[in-house]
Amino acid sequence: MLLLFDIDGTLVRSRPLAHQRAMAEAAVEIFGLPPETDAAAIRAVEPWGKTDRWILRELLEAHGVAAPGTDDVARWERAACATYERIEDGEPSDADVRTRAVLDHLSAAGHELALVTGNLEPIARRKLAARGLGEPFAPERGGFGSDAEDRAELVRLALARSGADARDTVLIGDTPNDVAAGLAAGVRAVAIAGHRFDRATLLDAGANDVIDDLEELERLLT
Repeated sequence: MLLLFDIDGTLVRSRPLAHQRAMAEAAVEIFGLPPETDAAAIRAVEPWGKTDRWILRELLEAHGVAAPGTDDVARWERAACATYERIEDGEPSDADVRTRAVLDHLSAAGHELALVTGNLEPIARRKLAARGLGEPFAPERGGFGSDAEDRAELVRLALARSGADARDTVLIGDTPNDVAAGLAAGVRAVAIAGHRFDRATLLDAGANDVIDDLEELERLLT
C-alpha cells in the first residue's frame, strides 16, 4: 500500500514558524512587500492545508499585488528555500522519535511511504531531515508545493511517480484541505485530529477515518 503523508500538523506537530518566516522574508525581497511582513502575515491568510504557491498568491492579494508570473514565483521559491536553509534550527523531539518509530514500522510492514505536502520540496526535505524523519521518504517520490498550486494535483503526481493505484493508496493529513485533495484524487483519506481541526470537523470534510495519533495508523490499516 502507498501511504502519502502531509508534513505540518501530521508528521511534524510543532508550529512551522521558520517556514512561515522564510516565506514572508522572500516575499519582501522579491515582491517588495512591507519590511514588517512576517510569519503573522502568513498566518493571516489561513495557510493550513494550502500549498506554498497558494499561500503566496493569497499573501500578495492581501497586499494588493497581482498574481505573480512563473519567473517571479521561481525567484520567490529560491529565495524562500535559501532563507529556510539558513534559519531552520529544528532538532528531533520526543514526538519526532515516536513518529520515526511509526514510519519504520509501516515501512517494515511492506508499505511504501511518500510525501504529499504543500511545502516546497527543499523545505520539506530539510524540515524532516532536521528532525530525523527524512530517511523513510525516498527521493523522486511524492508531491510538493513546488510542483503545483492545486493540492489534489500533488496527490496525482505522487501516484504517478510511485506507479501506484489510487485504490491501494491512503493519504494521511490533518486539515480539510488534505482530505479534499485525497478524495478528489480518488484515494482513501485518513485525518489526524489536532488543536486546529477536531474529529467532527475532519469527518464533516469527508475523511474516511480520523485518528488522534499516528501510532493508531498501523492498527487502522490492518
